[in-house]
Amino acid sequence: MGLIVIERARIADLFGTYLDSGYVVVEGEKIAKVGTGPAPEIPGAKRIDAQGFLLTPALVNAHAHLYSSLARGIFPREFAPKSFGQILEQLWWKLDRALDLEDVYLSALVGGLAHLKRGVSVIFDHHASPNAILGSLSQIKRALSELGLRGDLCYEVTDRGGPKERDLGIEENVRFAKEERVLGRFSSHFGLHASFTLSNETLERCRSEAERLGIGYHSHLAEGKEDPLDALQKYGMRTAERLDQFGILQESSILAHGIQLSQAELELLSERKPTIAHNPRSNMNNAVGAAQVEKMVARGIPVALGTDGFGCDMWGELLSARLLAHHAEANPVAFGDDVAKKLLHENYLLAERAFGVPFGKVAPGYAADLVLWDYLPPTPLSAENLLSHLLFANITEGLRALYVLVAGEIRVAQGKVVDLDEAEILERAQKKAQEMWKKV
Repeated sequence: MGLIVIERARIADLFGTYLDSGYVVVEGEKIAKVGTGPAPEIPGAKRIDAQGFLLTPALVNAHAHLYSSLARGIFPREFAPKSFGQILEQLWWKLDRALDLEDVYLSALVGGLAHLKRGVSVIFDHHASPNAILGSLSQIKRALSELGLRGDLCYEVTDRGGPKERDLGIEENVRFAKEERVLGRFSSHFGLHASFTLSNETLERCRSEAERLGIGYHSHLAEGKEDPLDALQKYGMRTAERLDQFGILQESSILAHGIQLSQAELELLSERKPTIAHNPRSNMNNAVGAAQVEKMVARGIPVALGTDGFGCDMWGELLSARLLAHHAEANPVAFGDDVAKKLLHENYLLAERAFGVPFGKVAPGYAADLVLWDYLPPTPLSAENLLSHLLFANITEGLRALYVLVAGEIRVAQGKVVDLDEAEILERAQKKAQEMWKKV
C-alpha cells in the first residue's frame, strides 16, 4: 500500500481531536501523521484535497443482519403480526429459510454497499440461512472483500430447524473460524440465535467448540418477552442467568438488545462484562421495549450500538437511542453526550479486539478507517459541540460520505464506491429478490 495525504480538512473525533484546518498522512493501514496547516510534500503520495470538509473516523456497526438487505418492500398485505414472536415466525424465519448462497452473497453486497456509503468500515454480522448453511459465511466474506470492508462474522445456531440444521450451524461457525479469519480484515464470533430456541444440549455443544476455538459468542439476549418467559418456564431462571451457566456472559461476547432484564441480571452482566449491542430503531419497530442503557453504563456494563438489520445509518441510530431514552424515561436530558460517546467508544473497542489495531481517533497509530463527510457547518463547530453537529446534520441534510478509507485503502471517492458498478449490483439484486420473495 502507498501513501495518502488528506489536506485542507476540518479534522475531528469524539475523543479529543479537533483541528479547524489540517492534514492526515496515511501510510499502509494506519494513520502516520496528523498536523495543522499545510500538508508536507511527500513524493509519490496520493493527495486528497478536503476543501474544508469534515474528516472523522469511520463508524462501526456492532450488530447487523446483512441477510435482511433484500427484504425491503417484502411485506405481504396480510402481514399483521400482533407480537414480536409473530414477526419472527411470519417474516424473518420465512425469509432466512428462502435464502440460497447467491442470495446470501447479494444481500451482503447490497447491505455492505449501503454501510460503506454511510461511512461504516466495520460490520459485526449475525447470519442465518437454514437452507444454505455451509459456506454462507464465505459468501458474506466474498461480498465484504469486494467492497473492502472489515467483517466479524458468525452463523446463528438454533434448534428450531432440528438437529441436522443445528449441527450444520455449529459446523459453519467452526469452519469459518478455523479457515477464513484474516488478520486485520475478517474475524469471528460463535453465533447463537437466542436462549428460547436453544436447548441445554445445544448450548453445551456450542460451549465446547467455542472454547476450543478461543472465541466469544454473538447472540440475542432478552429482546422480546418470549426469551425470559421461556427461560423461567423451562429452566426456572431468567435468560442471562441461564446463558451464564454455559459461559456465554464473557468479555469477548456480544449480546444484542438486553431489554427484558431484571436488576439481578444487570448485576450479573456488570460482573461478567459482555458487550450489550443496543439497537433502538429495531426495538421500536418491533415494539419490544427500551433497553436500560443508562443503568447499564452506570453499572460498568459495556454497551455498543448496532442496527439489527434495520438500516445502516449509525448517526441516525445514535440519535434514536437518545430520543428513545427521552421518551421512555420522560426525561429530556437522558442519554447525554457522555453516554453517547461511551457507546461509540465501545464500538471501537470491539473493532480493536477483532482486528488488532486501535480505532476511533484521528491520531498516529490508529486504523486508517476514515470518512470525509460532505459537510460544511452553518454554525460554529468545536470539539465540544461536534456530536450535536453530526447528529442533527444527519437529520437536516443527511450526512453523505465523499471519501471513505478502510485500512488505508480508498473505497469511496467523490461519493462513488471504487471498482464496483452499483447499478449492475442493484439490478442483479432486484432479480434475485423477486425469486426469493416467491419462496416466502
